[in-house]
This record gives sequence, structure tokens and C-alpha cells, in this order.
Amino acid sequence: MLLRESHTKECPKPNAQLAVTFRFDNFVLDVPRRMLLVGSEPKPLSEKIFQVLLVLLESGGDVVSKERFFAEVWPNETATDQNLAQHISVLRNLLRNGDLERSLILAVPGRGYRLGAIVERKVGLMMKGSCERCAEPIAPTGDAFICSYECTFCASCAESMGRRCPNCGGELAPRPRR
Repeated sequence: MLLRESHTKECPKPNAQLAVTFRFDNFVLDVPRRMLLVGSEPKPLSEKIFQVLLVLLESGGDVVSKERFFAEVWPNETATDQNLAQHISVLRNLLRNGDLERSLILAVPGRGYRLGAIVERKVGLMMKGSCERCAEPIAPTGDAFICSYECTFCASCAESMGRRCPNCGGELAPRPRR
């Protein structure tokens, strides 16, 4: 499994919370919003399912032991192998997205679980070089708009769409000036 990481400039405030997203298969996990997206469709996650998925994504493809799950997902609670197996089962079903033949969560006998997909971890947002609607290049200092999932549009297209992203439905925000 490959973990790719993209960074924007670090925020100068030491305690500032940067937006972290994980992209894998056809899913996006928006960590600050605690939301899983399949394309533009949000999938509800309970808190524990969110935490199990986050531990798998943060592992970078390594096997996650039961002990690590217990320490990170149930730190001050008593949890059993059955609790973990039940949460993994629910998460597997959610990530199958209707395809009963596939499973993105792989059991490693005697060791734990790992995610069987390429994971891309992003910190902050990255503006693309061209508009996703009209394909016109966007100058580094030109007016552009971006949603929280990095969909990028020129000012003209953003205005014609009412500043709503047609891909995820999110609000398009003006590119920050540096």
C-alpha cells in the first residue's frame, strides 16, 4: 500500500487546526467535519466507526494490531475482540458501497487489520492549475475559487454556478491571497 502526502504551507500559528482529508478508492474522509464522502454523497459514521477508519488510514498501510485499536478507539473503556470485529464488519459493509465481492479492510491472521487501498493524505487545500469546468488555465495570481475538496474553478465559472461546487455541493470560496 502506498501513502502519498501533500502539504500546503504550514500555518504560522502553532495550535492552528489544518484541514486533513484522506482519499482512498472512491472515498474521501474529511477529518475536521468527521464526514465520509462517496463521490459527493455523504455517508453517516458513528463516532467509533469514524475512529476505527481513521486509525486504519493513519497507519499508512501497515497492519493495525487489536491492542492499538483498543488504545486509540476505546482508550478508557473495556472493549473486546467482539467489539472490534463488529465495528470492522460495519465499516467493511460501508466501504463495499454495494459491491459484495470486495473488501477494503483486510484481516491479517494473528496480527490485526490493514487497509487494502492506496491512501492519499492531504493537509490543507491545493489549488489546481486550471478550471474544472471550462479547462482554462488559472494564473497563480488570478481570481479563482475552491471548495473544501479542492475542486477548482475560474471566477467566471464559479459565478455562473452560484458559487456552489457541482461535484460535492460545497460552497466555493475565493482563493486566499498570499
